[in-house]
Amino acid sequence: MNKGIFIVGIDTDVGKTFITAGINYILRKNNYNAISFKPVQSGGIVKDNKLISGDVEFIKKVSEVNEDYEIMNCYCFKEAVSPHLASEIENIHIDKNKIINHYKKLYETYDFCIVEGAGGSIVPLIRDKYYIYDLVKDLNIPVMIVTTIGVGAINQTVLTVNFLESLGIQIRGLIINKYTGTYYEDDNIEVIKSITGLDIISVINKLDLDEKEEFILKARKEFDKNLDINKILNLFKRKDRGICSE
Repeated sequence: MNKGIFIVGIDTDVGKTFITAGINYILRKNNYNAISFKPVQSGGIVKDNKLISGDVEFIKKVSEVNEDYEIMNCYCFKEAVSPHLASEIENIHIDKNKIINHYKKLYETYDFCIVEGAGGSIVPLIRDKYYIYDLVKDLNIPVMIVTTIGVGAINQTVLTVNFLESLGIQIRGLIINKYTGTYYEDDNIEVIKSITGLDIISVINKLDLDEKEEFILKARKEFDKNLDINKILNLFKRKDRGICSE
């Protein structure tokens, strides 16, 4: 069984962090020692006079992970721009070997490691040299794609799938996020399944932030309802196709 999965999105703001938190939460709830890893965070937040990853902050709250931010995140930049530009602005070089070695330590320590990318699969980490898809290949782990299902989702999802498959990267399935139950969303899901041939691991409903119930509690309830532990474990099972050889 693989220990790692890489979460990629079809775009920014599709909910990679939300889904990463959900997978981590369900694994830990079922007594697996899981951890998430955000190699590079742009647009960090300040807490106790320290710049930290807001994505890691959210995942720690949802999953009740008691780990230092540095364990779950290598680089955190203040500017909410592409990682390559954020690193240039702050004059901090992103060292891919640091990220790879950090992942290896997590791999050796935990049952499962959920790695969350930044933006889409072609986001540059180092200008003109190193992209999210390069990191996926260097970590040698399969991916799971997060997509929303509104207008434009078919095109963006299929392009992402075709691009990753062209590189020999193994895709374990799709999670549909921010589902609202419209007829065209249902049709989009069927079209995407037909074109890509990929499994839909889960459909996660869009949560209403205006309701009084605490968002973290609402998120956990949604994950309990719609993230099946057996389907999550299947994400990590060995398969012959693709570049992954763990």
